Amino acid sequence: MTATIPNPDDLREQGNQAFKQGKFQEAIDRYTEALNTLLELPLSEIIKIDLTKCYSNRSQCYINLNQYEEAIDDATRALEYTPADQKSLYRRANAFERLGKSNEAISDAQRLISVSPKGGSGDEQTNILLRKLRENAQNKHTQQTQLASQIQQMFETVQSNSNSVTALNNLLVISREDAGAEGILTYDPELRQIIDFMQKNERTIILGTTRVLASLIKNSYKRAELVYLKLGLPSIARCLAMNDTEIPASAAVLLHNMIMSICDLENRRKIRKSTNVPFNFDQSVIEFINNTFRMLNGLIDDKTCSSIGRDCCLDLVVKFVDRANGCNWVNKFVVSGVPKVLRVAATVPNLADNDSKSYLITEQTKMHISCVLSVVYHDLCSDQEREEFNNECIEFIKALREKDDDQSRIRTISVLAVLLQGPFDTGNAILGSQNLVDLMIQMAGSDDVVQQRIAIEAIVLSASKKDKAAGILSQGADILKNLYRSANEDIQVLALVGLSKIASSKGTDASGGIVAEGSCQTLGRACCKFLTTSESFDIRRWSSDGLAYLTLDADVKEELADNQPALKALFSLCQCQDAHVLYSLTTIFVNLTNTYDINKPDKEMAELAAYAKQHIPKDHPKDEKSFFDERRRKLIEAGIIPVLVQLCKHKSENCREQIARVFLGLCENEKYRGPIVAGGGAKALLPLALEGTSVGKTKASQALAKICITNNPEIAFPGQRMLELVRPIIKLLKPEHTALENFEALMALTNLASIGENVRKRILKEDGFSNIEQYMFEEHALLRRAATECMCNLVIQEEVVKYFTSENDRIKLLVLLCGEDDEPLIKAALGTLAVLSSLQADIEYIKDLNLEDEERQRLNNLMNDNRIICQKILDVKSLPDIFKQLCACNNPDLQFRALYIIRNIVQVNKEFAIQIVETDLMDVLFAVKEIKDANLVNEKNQKIASDIVQICLKYGLIQRNKEETAASKE
Repeated sequence: MTATIPNPDDLREQGNQAFKQGKFQEAIDRYTEALNTLLELPLSEIIKIDLTKCYSNRSQCYINLNQYEEAIDDATRALEYTPADQKSLYRRANAFERLGKSNEAISDAQRLISVSPKGGSGDEQTNILLRKLRENAQNKHTQQTQLASQIQQMFETVQSNSNSVTALNNLLVISREDAGAEGILTYDPELRQIIDFMQKNERTIILGTTRVLASLIKNSYKRAELVYLKLGLPSIARCLAMNDTEIPASAAVLLHNMIMSICDLENRRKIRKSTNVPFNFDQSVIEFINNTFRMLNGLIDDKTCSSIGRDCCLDLVVKFVDRANGCNWVNKFVVSGVPKVLRVAATVPNLADNDSKSYLITEQTKMHISCVLSVVYHDLCSDQEREEFNNECIEFIKALREKDDDQSRIRTISVLAVLLQGPFDTGNAILGSQNLVDLMIQMAGSDDVVQQRIAIEAIVLSASKKDKAAGILSQGADILKNLYRSANEDIQVLALVGLSKIASSKGTDASGGIVAEGSCQTLGRACCKFLTTSESFDIRRWSSDGLAYLTLDADVKEELADNQPALKALFSLCQCQDAHVLYSLTTIFVNLTNTYDINKPDKEMAELAAYAKQHIPKDHPKDEKSFFDERRRKLIEAGIIPVLVQLCKHKSENCREQIARVFLGLCENEKYRGPIVAGGGAKALLPLALEGTSVGKTKASQALAKICITNNPEIAFPGQRMLELVRPIIKLLKPEHTALENFEALMALTNLASIGENVRKRILKEDGFSNIEQYMFEEHALLRRAATECMCNLVIQEEVVKYFTSENDRIKLLVLLCGEDDEPLIKAALGTLAVLSSLQADIEYIKDLNLEDEERQRLNNLMNDNRIICQKILDVKSLPDIFKQLCACNNPDLQFRALYIIRNIVQVNKEFAIQIVETDLMDVLFAVKEIKDANLVNEKNQKIASDIVQICLKYGLIQRNKEETAASKE
């Protein structure tokens, strides 16, 4: 039995139909199937024509999907079979133009003019394209000349040291655009001047140059490779090791962008694959990865490296060491990197040590090490790999314990604390196998403050995971209670933080109490007392740490919200720049406002758990909406808005996510949106919506959407800010986002589209049309209605009309939406059709004026578009039935819009009017015109019905009745 060979003509026709419906990917699939079939057939003139059509049509699909390289490839293949194919030439010119390749686009446009028949319909269109391309090329050349002059001036300014900071800042701005980045490399192709800047001893020049380089190589393999080969890793290592607050961080960004670009991780991470399958890199890239990680390992273990630089190196390892999304260096790191980071983890500040020099660390270094070890451990795929990791850690602990002195014991528990905070299973296994519990208790009972502090940290970390450390829980709590009675205030507050962490390990579960009822409130009051009475910054920040844990308890939230001095003290702490402190503070605000994620168990699973007598988490009564709404009100009155605005300036992505959560929670109440705008919250939210974690950007974007729905966007987001608002709101329009997020984004875009032409153009530029349109097909009634209302405002823009005149069913969809039961949806669909069909009426008064040739051509194009749209409306078979109901309905708004559309159609020409007259619609129109009862139809609607009848009379399609004739003679 032989397989049936698919018919390429049928496949191409299927592709054409999919294209008309806007299903471009499906059309590509059909054209590809047709091409596969055609390429297996013997080549003939007919086959060449078919191949040309398929390649050319698929090229247009790629253009519509913004895949211009693929479009150029397909158009080129089509021209190989038919060198003078006009459509393929036009499409390739179009794709070249959109890629910014003006010379190639002009060449194709000139060739198209030479092969096009003179006076043909496409001739004028091609001339317009060519004129546009030449203007763009001229503008581009002028801009490039100006840019080259600016770059030269900036380099000379830096060399002369006259105003180097401003010059480097200008170069940074220039480097963010591809044209600017290429211009810099054109001026300094071997990077000699840039390397010279990096070797200067001027801090500001090194910092500025590092930032320029980081921007220069972002998303560019070619430029990143050039910087890697010319500048070299040693220069970057020198910057990372510097004892400076900003240069190591900028060098880390430079190395981050270099790894992303050379390894092409942004694109690779989009590939669906198993997490235990690494990316396949070329040998040259593997060599770069090896050199980079060896450098990072060396800096981590270098005692001359600054503490900030060490943290930056650890952070880079976290981001790129894994095999799932990074450079697949985990197995090498277990052998060469783990011992080095553990040596740093064993560092204890203020510890009397025989070593002449210890590692420089910050308060966050050990947290960074915990993150590194956790990422490495969880990326290991097999039990054998995990066993090797555990053995490395155990051998290190054993080596430390060989010296049975105070320093070795302190270092041992310090490393244990880092492991418990990172790969907990490893730390917990070492805790049991090496008999370290007794050592912790012994250290906690000593008189040495350093030993007590290290012991507290380890006890808290080992006891905080109640499901894995139940044996230590009660014992650890007793030790901390004893230490809380210490005469040393530092130890006292650290013990308080430890007790707070253990007490809050139940989370928001009101039924999972570990400590006695009321203990959380007692601990909370103690934290508030330290917070409001101590002058020590450390005491106050540790108190805020304790509250960050305790405010998971609803009773503590209620007390803190009423404690004005404590709130003022927290707001005052927000002025510091310590990321750890700020994260604790923002966590408190998130807990107070209940803006954390809540994962409620499935109802059926909860019932099953209850039947099996398993523990089921329960919400605290004071976590209900009425309570947290009241807490939000108290925070607003206490002055949290300017505090949040100030916090937005911090660079920590996790802190910014927390702030976005709080802003969104406050924006849920409409009456708070005005004060948020007045306090600068709308301005502060924009950067949060554009940069940060994906969750943070989504939360900030939704908060902006809420503000935009109820506040005048022109006031809330004046000037350029309103245009910047468009992108984050459009990014909310994703199927993976909640229905509410999508709905509010559509509502916000509806408001924005009503503002003016510039905003509508920005919406279109950000691919807003396709993102909005997809929700017009939604089954969710509110989303479909909101999308149609947004489209109604968007079609005012002239460019949008083209989306409806091409071969697709968009007009048909709008007509069918007019037949739904949802009145607001019908109103929006009718409004969209009214705008699209009203062009003829709008331009009637100017079509006979003396116009320039270009203006006359534009006017003719608009009139032609209008005829196409009206014809598409008439082509919908169900139009008479739908519009009969609307013209006769009791809703005057719907009736007006339906009559208005009919009048627009009959105004176009006699042929269109005939199609209306031949339907039952005329009976309804006559009835509306003749109704005398003002309660049934208003005067405005009767006037439109009368206008339609008069137009039909003028065409001679209907005749006056005797009464009308007599009345007109009188």
